[in-house]
Amino acid sequence: MKLLFKIAFSVVAILTALYCASFYILPSVKIVNNSGAEIAQAKVTLPSSQLDFGSISSGESNTLHYSLSQQHDGVYTYEFFSANSVAYRGSCGYVTSNEINKRVVITVQKGKLVTCN
Repeated sequence: MKLLFKIAFSVVAILTALYCASFYILPSVKIVNNSGAEIAQAKVTLPSSQLDFGSISSGESNTLHYSLSQQHDGVYTYEFFSANSVAYRGSCGYVTSNEINKRVVITVQKGKLVTCN
């Protein structure tokens, strides 16, 4: 019985460690909303996929991780719609395959200003 418990505990510990490590390894895109208005819909398109962030309240942020294997190189293309029907569209940064721990932060500010880091 003790051996079964040790095996089960070891499997759970290994799976938990792999899950936590994936957040370090996988690249991510973070959207920070400092626009003073709610973003009703936020999308970022990568060369091989699309990230849908949903709505983001003013002063809040949302982070999504994406796959390491992008089939094509390209740019991050963003499209945000605020609750008061203001549209933000543009592109920034560059995406390639296997970018371990890459972090992109897109900040939406007042005056339709969007910055990428």
